[in-house]
Parts: sequence; C-alpha cells; structure tokens
Amino acid sequence: MSPTDTRPAMNRRAACRLLGSGAVGVALSAPRAVAAPVASYTVKGDGPVLITFDRAPAGSFDPLASRYRVVVIQYPPEAPSADFIESFTADRVSADILAVADAVGASRFAWFGFSWGAVAGLQLAARTDRLTALICGGWPPIGAQYAETLAVTEVQAARGGSALFRTYYRSLRSWDERAAVSAIKCPRFVFAGRQDRFVTNGGEIHIGQSVAEHQAELERMGWVVRFVDGIGHELGARPDLVLPLIRGFLDPLLHIG
Repeated sequence: MSPTDTRPAMNRRAACRLLGSGAVGVALSAPRAVAAPVASYTVKGDGPVLITFDRAPAGSFDPLASRYRVVVIQYPPEAPSADFIESFTADRVSADILAVADAVGASRFAWFGFSWGAVAGLQLAARTDRLTALICGGWPPIGAQYAETLAVTEVQAARGGSALFRTYYRSLRSWDERAAVSAIKCPRFVFAGRQDRFVTNGGEIHIGQSVAEHQAELERMGWVVRFVDGIGHELGARPDLVLPLIRGFLDPLLHIG
C-alpha cells in the first residue's frame, strides 16, 4: 500500500505485523544498580527521555535526538523462545519496558507507541505512575477492538504463525478498558489516520472511526485528539507525519523551545 492509498483493505500478513508492532520519557534519576533488561535498546541524544519501540523505517526517531534522550527498544525479539511466547502478557511487556527505563536511569518518562505499541502504552500507564506523558498513535484508547484483534491472532497461530500476540491479547480478555483508561492522569494524546481501517480474516478493524466516535468522551477525560486526513494505518511508517505530531504535543509540555 502506498503512503497515500486510502483503500480500507490490508493483507493479513501486513495487518498482523502492524497490529503487533510502537515512546517518550522525562526526568533522569541517579544511576543505580539494576538487573539487565531482557530487551535490547539504543540511546541517542540528551534531554527529557523519549522511549519507544523500534519501527520501520530504520532511524525513524533519530531526528528527535536533537531535543530528547531517545531510547529505542528492539522488542519483541525476532526469534522468541517458546518460554518467552508463553509469558508474553501485558504484565510481562510492561515489566520489560520498566526494566529498560531503570537501566537508562529514567525514574519518570513519557511514552509513544503506534498500533500495538499504543496498546502496550495504555497497559503501561495502567500499571505505573512513572509516565509524564502518554502518546498513542493508530489505536483508540476507548472503544478498541480487542476481541476482533485477538481473533486475528488466533487464526494466525492456528495456521502455523507465531502465537506471540495471541498470548498477549488473551491476557487482555478481562481488562476493564473504560475504568482503566479513565484512571490515567498523565498528559495524554491520541492520533490516527482518518482512513485507518482494514479488513483481515473477514472482519474489519476500524481504528480511525473508533477514535472519532469516542472523541468527545476522550476529550472530556483530558485526552488531546488529532486526525491525519487521507491516510490509514500506514501512518505508522511515516515519520515525516508522526514526528511533528509527537513534538507538537511534547515540546510545550516539557518546555522545550
């Protein structure tokens, strides 16, 4: 799909990759001895800490290193063990992110995630008060289609694909979305492509529509909501569009001129 393609359909492989792929940080604490994190990561730049999952294209977040200390986590690993797959729950992912934050000395930090990275960010924000900001791209904080996404991963695993994200989304089956999201108090921002929807395994995942349908409720909760017209879920691979959104929210919040 080209960057300007607004067609709703997306092939199953691309959909699974995007749904299973997503940060931003703030004040640094004094370094202390911590256990080595499971996830590998790179650090560039100085300033408020910015933590994110690695995303294509390579180097997407490098421009932010002129103003932020950017921590890019390579996660999940490309060839996870059976034990890792079995333990890949929302609790485990949140703990692995916090382990990286500990390793870089970030007692407080902001988080950006796109698609699955936004899901992970919501779970993280529900489990820790260390976030100074939460930015979710390409995923609705309220009205998200967790059951439909789980169904996609169930089919993928049944057909011989990885069971990694099946484990993850199974761990969210009893999650009380509205109660958890209502309790998040750090500054928060959600954005999505206006045409962000795709069909996979016979069902439609409509992200942009869900964000729009819940915009008023989200804004009452304190969320900043933005849309990018003329683009779908491929927005996540467009740093030229995503980075200005991140900076537009974070720079004034963190007093970066």
